[in-house]
Amino acid sequence: MTVEREVSYKKYLLAFILTIVVFIGGITAGIILENARINDARQINLKEKVNLRSLQLQQTHIDSGIADCKSLHTILENNINELTQKMAVVIDYQKKAVFNEEEFNLQLQDYFLTEIQFYLLSKEIDKKCTQDSVKILFFYDQNEQETQGRILSYLKKMFGSKILVFSLDSGFTQEPMIKVLLTSYGIESFPALVIDDEVYQGHRNTKELMTILCHQFEDKGIEIPEECKIV
Repeated sequence: MTVEREVSYKKYLLAFILTIVVFIGGITAGIILENARINDARQINLKEKVNLRSLQLQQTHIDSGIADCKSLHTILENNINELTQKMAVVIDYQKKAVFNEEEFNLQLQDYFLTEIQFYLLSKEIDKKCTQDSVKILFFYDQNEQETQGRILSYLKKMFGSKILVFSLDSGFTQEPMIKVLLTSYGIESFPALVIDDEVYQGHRNTKELMTILCHQFEDKGIEIPEECKIV
């Protein structure tokens, strides 16, 4: 009986040690993975900062009458599209964060600030160049059933460079500038859209948004897409 108890004790001890090893290994792997994600987010953020700085310098050329407005519009759209794709990666990292949530929140805050800078810069460019796109400021919440974002993605594919979409999380309280914009536009319900300074609160379906955008194209003197002729 003593031998059996000793064998049983050793089995439990071994199982306990293996559990501790697996647990520590899991934590270590998790930390390594999150650190890799943080480094990736930092690298992405640095690239977007460089893109923004480059665009700002090119805008300076506009002021001196040197730069080409068409090229500037193209660079702006490419940078915003890239920023949107990269931001989706950082948001995913932030949601999965376990050990470095604060770090990811700071990264995300920096992204939203960069996007707001692009938005304000696009409006400045429109003052100096012929406007060739409609700007959409999209405030979303964390309602997973809401489809406004998918509708905007569909319209972006349809109209291409004729619309620029800037998406901001209305509930991201870490960044005061988001609150400032919400207050400035008097937005209280979500989703909400600011389309060239016109505010639309609440969900808008595809047909409604197409009608709004097509009217904007006409008002701004932007070439009207074929899709607008059947709305």
